[in-house]
Amino acid sequence: MGILSVDLLITLQILPVFFSNCLFLALYDSVILLKHVVLLLSRSKSTRGEWRRMLTSEGLRCVWNSFLLDAYKQVSCAHRASLGSTGKGRKGRNCRPQLPAFCQLVEEFSSVADFLLVYIDEAHPSDGWAVPGDSSLPFEVKKHRNQEDRCAAAHQLLERFSLPPQCQVVADQMDNNANVAYGVAFERVCIVQRQKIAYLGGKGPFCYNLHEVRSWLEKNFSKR
Repeated sequence: MGILSVDLLITLQILPVFFSNCLFLALYDSVILLKHVVLLLSRSKSTRGEWRRMLTSEGLRCVWNSFLLDAYKQVSCAHRASLGSTGKGRKGRNCRPQLPAFCQLVEEFSSVADFLLVYIDEAHPSDGWAVPGDSSLPFEVKKHRNQEDRCAAAHQLLERFSLPPQCQVVADQMDNNANVAYGVAFERVCIVQRQKIAYLGGKGPFCYNLHEVRSWLEKNFSKR
């Protein structure tokens, strides 16, 4: 099969899930718009500020590229694991609210498994496809222009949202070698055993399943 035929086949496979993601973003924007209108009619002060949509041309490009990364990823189960070269991050202090399940896995299985978190390209930079209405963050993470920006962003995040000390944190290089190899965009869990990939989880955020990871660990190892 020629390269053109392979690319066409991959595109046809991606289109259904891509359009389903577009529908989700459209529904999300509709709910946010309805909430914004209700608050506006009630003259609430919380309506102040710019209303930003998720279904934008930049958002569509990000979603499409994420599926391409997944389709063309260089690894699969039983492949030899390799992260290439990564920049160093550092550990922080407090676990991010979205990460308690992962933190618990680290705490429970750190005696039988080594944990590594690779900080890749920022999914929602403040000067790009930012998440609308996310005022919970006391700082902004902009697009990474160089390796120093990426490491600084990792440091900034981890100073406030941290993992258990048993989990090492590194940053992907600017050529995004780890992101490309594993088709991460936007998040993915991989289990390596004897230098080969034993488990490759689904692409996040919708197919990111820590229950599968826990089941694999419980099946293959004791908790402590």
